[in-house]
Amino acid sequence: MEILNQILKHNHTWVLDRVAKLDENNQHDDGFSIVQEFEEWLDPDAEDHDIFSLEYIGEGSEYD
Repeated sequence: MEILNQILKHNHTWVLDRVAKLDENNQHDDGFSIVQEFEEWLDPDAEDHDIFSLEYIGEGSEYD
């Protein structure tokens, strides 16, 4: 579960950094698109999010 939390935090930080970079480069439409894609994750008032995590089933997994 800790790995999932780290990934979510990383993704949240990436979104904010990417939108800021696009804004600096006057690529406002691109930044807006990213915000729309991740809108529910960026809502500071949201208490919980529905997140589905799938187990890796590729090479080297227990299902290989």
